[in-house]
Amino acid sequence: MKGLYIHIPFCSSICSYCDFPKEIAKEEKKEVYMQRLIEEIQTYKEELTDIRSVYIGGGTPNALNLTLLEKLLKTIEPYLLSSKENTIEINTELFTEDQVKLFKKYHINRVSLGVQTFQSHLLTKIRRKHTKEMVHQTISILRSYEITNINLDMMYGLPGQTMEDIQADLTEILSLNVPHISYYSLILEEKTLLEYQLKHHQLTIPEDDLVADMALYINQVLKKNMFKHYEISNYAKEGYASIHNLGYWDTEPYIGVGAGACGYLNHKRYQNHKNITAYFHTYKASEDRIDLQEAKKEFMMLGLRKMDGIHSSTYFARFKTYPRDDFDIDKLLKLGLIEEKNDVICLKEDKFLIANVVFEEFV
Repeated sequence: MKGLYIHIPFCSSICSYCDFPKEIAKEEKKEVYMQRLIEEIQTYKEELTDIRSVYIGGGTPNALNLTLLEKLLKTIEPYLLSSKENTIEINTELFTEDQVKLFKKYHINRVSLGVQTFQSHLLTKIRRKHTKEMVHQTISILRSYEITNINLDMMYGLPGQTMEDIQADLTEILSLNVPHISYYSLILEEKTLLEYQLKHHQLTIPEDDLVADMALYINQVLKKNMFKHYEISNYAKEGYASIHNLGYWDTEPYIGVGAGACGYLNHKRYQNHKNITAYFHTYKASEDRIDLQEAKKEFMMLGLRKMDGIHSSTYFARFKTYPRDDFDIDKLLKLGLIEEKNDVICLKEDKFLIANVVFEEFV
């Protein structure tokens, strides 16, 4: 089974922390992009079989006008019909009821909302345009059209964020009763507005100890409220773990299309041009064959992001060796970073904040 990822690199405004491929563009450029994107999708026609999940990300996919959005959904409708999970990312300030009508028409059954925080003073700092009320209204409309598989993208460690802000955000999250939460720590990316602001002392971010306390508190509250911590940054109620993202962590093949998209197909990893103009001329910026040793490292490093870990028997079925044959598993066990139970090797849950120490063993 494969995943299909589609990147829409357009936004109505640029968040201060974001380094994803994106731009604010005129309608004419969006139209050219959509034509080029559809042409790229068609080049994978022979590979677009056994699609288990479709994910339309960005950028901001609902920054497309209705005509272009429907053009895309109509093109990929055969895959939307046959896959188990079809996700689209949206920003609530751009959301309309006409959009959700298209989602229903073309079998979108999962929606991911870019929220980050509900606190207005923090939203202003990171240049987000929505309000708490917009999030509530969007979820209400989605549910009225029977789209209930909803994810909230949240962040901690934001400039000026306090533990009280985190507590208020969690209260709001629980009141919305959604089945999936992605909760990411702020990562300071190069060449972003936020990096500039911090470098020039215009903003400050919380100390590392406070950020760690935030993460532990988030974990505690969500688990207490029936969310399973199934991946380092992801929580889901029973039956709502992201099928598409699990495909990444299980190192299953996926096709990525659009500017900046990555793909993993036929033992090759490729990266499309991030620059939209360059993408118009030729899709791929690079393509590399993943050799056996690299494939083993990726299986371990990505698989251990899942709190359920990896199965040694699955590793053997794929590589004809066991993890212990290829890596110093005992070293990580002695350090108390991982645990081994019968066939399963997994990260100790209380070590998820220092998971990178484990991953370094597989780089």
